[in-house]
Amino acid sequence: MTTVYEFTPRYFEIDQQGVMFNSWYLGYVDEAMNHFIDARGVPYARWQELGVDAHLAHADLDWKVGIGFGDRVQVPVRTTRVGTKSFTLEFEFRRGEEVACAVSVVYVIVATDGSGTTAIPPEIVAAIG
Repeated sequence: MTTVYEFTPRYFEIDQQGVMFNSWYLGYVDEAMNHFIDARGVPYARWQELGVDAHLAHADLDWKVGIGFGDRVQVPVRTTRVGTKSFTLEFEFRRGEEVACAVSVVYVIVATDGSGTTAIPPEIVAAIG
């Protein structure tokens, strides 16, 4: 199952080249990830109740074309891998059918008590898998 997050870049996110500055992509990845887990029925507050959090461990971004001011952007999000302590989500920044940027992010699950990495709770595995 894929969820889709949508946004329009704000004026201050556009650089002198007339496109969305590269750092904003990861900001929108965070927004899209939160939308994804909400849509799957395990919002961030539930992760906290379960005593876990997700830390970004690795991100790959592959830019194809720039996103400009006023563009309506769709970001489909899907799970590509679920391990025991980590999972991978893929994001595509799209303007209609055109992919502007493809992103893959590996998230590692950590315990909120500071004890380090931990297994992904079954409730989260079922929701994101």
